[in-house]
Amino acid sequence: MRHLRYFVAVAEELSFTRAARRLHIAQPPLSTQIRLLEEELETQLFERDKRHVFLTEAGRHFLERARGILADTESAKTEVRSAALGEIGRIVLGYTNSAMFLPALPRAVRSFCAKHPKVKVALHEMTSLDQLDAVHMRRLDLGILRRPNVAVPSGIVLEQWCEAPLLAAIPLDHPLSRTSVRIVDLRNQPLILYERSAGIGLYWKVLELCSLAGFRPHTVQEARDASTIIGLVAAGVGIAVVPDGADCIKLEGVVFKRLEEGSASSSLHFAYRQDDSSPHRESLLKELRLSADVSPGRPKKRDGELP
Repeated sequence: MRHLRYFVAVAEELSFTRAARRLHIAQPPLSTQIRLLEEELETQLFERDKRHVFLTEAGRHFLERARGILADTESAKTEVRSAALGEIGRIVLGYTNSAMFLPALPRAVRSFCAKHPKVKVALHEMTSLDQLDAVHMRRLDLGILRRPNVAVPSGIVLEQWCEAPLLAAIPLDHPLSRTSVRIVDLRNQPLILYERSAGIGLYWKVLELCSLAGFRPHTVQEARDASTIIGLVAAGVGIAVVPDGADCIKLEGVVFKRLEEGSASSSLHFAYRQDDSSPHRESLLKELRLSADVSPGRPKKRDGELP
């Protein structure tokens, strides 16, 4: 880059003396650097006499290219510094299907994008298990998931974000649609659960609640996402336990009841690599934490790395 800067200065000044003053160097080293550049290019860039310096045809062509290279280099330096400060770049965010039910997530992403217009946020809906794997393999910068009933890979931090109540989705013509509902009321009722592989956090949470109430659930069907599950409830297939916010899916013939037990709640967690200090990720995490503070779910402070 130094050779190019020296060349451009001489080409624009058409004087080694003026170019040396502009560059704040002595004239002999400048002349030496230009000679070395011409030798490297195997091309004469300047014609010289005792009083004047002129660009050759090759020199005029090279001047355009040199200016472009220097401009691109400065632009790249600016972009690198901006990326280091979190002002530009890209962040890949994974989320479990039910996370979008909470207004905190879209609110936080919208706020982040407004504050960081040059940072692209790529959103990917994924299961909790797939998110853990993607964070571990660095395909995701940040995951939003329900903690699965499996070991968390080494180096992954799970940070509890917010906790929200669970709801019972009940067919309108079912007797429970007209009363308050506890987990024990679901004994012997046909239940629709999240698929074990797709909604693993909610699947195990329902099993845990039923076990604490002294019964095993009578599962009649499993499904991958809340919209399908609620559709099955509307069809009269059974009752489902769904996360808070799923009641935004409005289907005729479905009533949502908050489960009465205080333990009938489910938490969403952030998942990220402990060794990743990306400023983009930290800025987005800040927005998500702030957004949870004004959402119905109960925000939780970071609990650090889990085994």
